[in-house]
Amino acid sequence: MMSMFITCSSSFAQKNELKEIEKLVKKNNTTEVVKLLEKVETMLPEATDDQKAAYYFFKAKNEVNLAKNGIDFNENRSKAVRSINQLIKFENETKSKKYTTEILPVKNNLLAELVDDAIDNNRNKNYKKSSRLFEQAYNLNNVDTVYLYNAANDAVNAKDYDFAETKFKELIALKYNGKSKTYVATSQTTGKVESFGIDKKVRDLAVKSGTHSAPETIFNKSALPTIYNSLTHILLNKENYSEAEEYALKAYDLDKENINNLLNVLYLYYNTNRLDKYEEYANEGVEKFPKNELLLYNLAVIHIKNNENEQAVNYLNKILTLNKNNFDALKTLGNLELQKDAEVTNKINALPNTASADKKRNQLMQEKRTVYINALEYYQQAKAVNDKDESLNELITQIQDFLDKN
Repeated sequence: MMSMFITCSSSFAQKNELKEIEKLVKKNNTTEVVKLLEKVETMLPEATDDQKAAYYFFKAKNEVNLAKNGIDFNENRSKAVRSINQLIKFENETKSKKYTTEILPVKNNLLAELVDDAIDNNRNKNYKKSSRLFEQAYNLNNVDTVYLYNAANDAVNAKDYDFAETKFKELIALKYNGKSKTYVATSQTTGKVESFGIDKKVRDLAVKSGTHSAPETIFNKSALPTIYNSLTHILLNKENYSEAEEYALKAYDLDKENINNLLNVLYLYYNTNRLDKYEEYANEGVEKFPKNELLLYNLAVIHIKNNENEQAVNYLNKILTLNKNNFDALKTLGNLELQKDAEVTNKINALPNTASADKKRNQLMQEKRTVYINALEYYQQAKAVNDKDESLNELITQIQDFLDKN
């Protein structure tokens, strides 16, 4: 009987405390609510399901109020997200909807605030903050997986690669592909096409009411190639080549029209010294993109790194047949020409200081001069395209000084 009396007393006390909390929440007396919630929390093990749900409900509402009052704004908004989810999860488990129904307007308002705040930060290029806000929006409403996708992309923009990596992997685990429909119609007031997002009913209602006309449906293509491509970039930058390979090949298979997917594969195989694979994809790429200057230039650079300058020159000349004003190709050809100077200089330095060697020295000096003239021609063409490259301008000055003196 004593045990029953203690349990009943505890339940009765909680009931009174919760009634008091309800009054204080309505008055926005957040400080007192926090104190009473802490007190009720200690009695939760003996509480009824209805009392536990009430606790989560008032806790969520108070955290929203704290955030609105400017008290630890971000922290309390995050806590509110967790409390709302906890309440909905608890009532799902206990087959009740009493407080879930009441919390939904609060949830929807909070979600709208999070998304609006995230969009504002994105526009202002505060990408790290917007990525976290989109993540919170997703945590509050995980049906809208696009929020998680936005969180990952904004993390990439913020160079917050570890966070982005976890979010992209989460999207893959969720089998997110980003295919969607966007419903639009033309405003009768402005004459501009306006988006209604994924809400077809609202769009159709606007058309029916006469505020909009010319309804259309825009089909958004899959985001999977972008997800795999972004993950590949992150892992390649970390030099995690073994894991990057899976994502790089997947991105390429999903979208072979995107040159970046091919370049990632080439970079991967070159850096892991699998040149047979590199050559296989390079040949496929040149066949598919014979006029892509970026691909041809990257192939040239890789050959230069492999001391295969003749092949590199062939690719660079191909670029110039496509675009005679390609700055990178012109400058690189100048660099390759200038590399010959080292060999000539070594030969000159190896000559003995004798009268019989003077003839050979003069020949080599003429070779050196020819190297400089050829390099200067490429550099001057490059400068005509872009005269703001300081290293190039300095090289031109040095070469001209040498030629004036010799």
